[in-house]
Amino acid sequence: MKRFQLQQKLFSLAENFKVTDENEQVAYQVSGKLFSIGKRFTLFDTQDRELAQIKQKLMAFRPTFFITFNDGLNIRVRKMFTPLFKSRFVADFEDREVTIMGNFLSHEYQFTELQQKKEQQLAQVSKSWFSMTDCYGLEVENDDFSAIALAIVIVIDAIHHTGDDG
Repeated sequence: MKRFQLQQKLFSLAENFKVTDENEQVAYQVSGKLFSIGKRFTLFDTQDRELAQIKQKLMAFRPTFFITFNDGLNIRVRKMFTPLFKSRFVADFEDREVTIMGNFLSHEYQFTELQQKKEQQLAQVSKSWFSMTDCYGLEVENDDFSAIALAIVIVIDAIHHTGDDG
């Protein structure tokens, strides 16, 4: 299991995040675009190499983002409106569908996927209640899913900050 902390930078005009691992070492950086139509972010590794682009789809019935990784992986993340009083997102990529379900206050989420007719937990995230900036704790079951989960958390944060969260 891998653990990360996503901390939004306090004095930044764009939405930028520093991502540290359980040893408090910087693992990733997220840089938001200040002047763009729709929300846009870039995910970088520790050597400042671009790993993924995150872009909001502007004309959509429900809030939708696309995550494009440099290795060719494309993910669509959509906010779902059901069930009521829950916060639910679906991430579609390759032949997979990951469901991200949160509580009413949108502070905790479980990432699950149906595998062989059983629900498999992939990750979980919690948002800190008492912080000057947005701060999330993320636990990922498989390290191969880390960058994907981090990008999805950025999408969820962006949707909640645009007022498009349904």
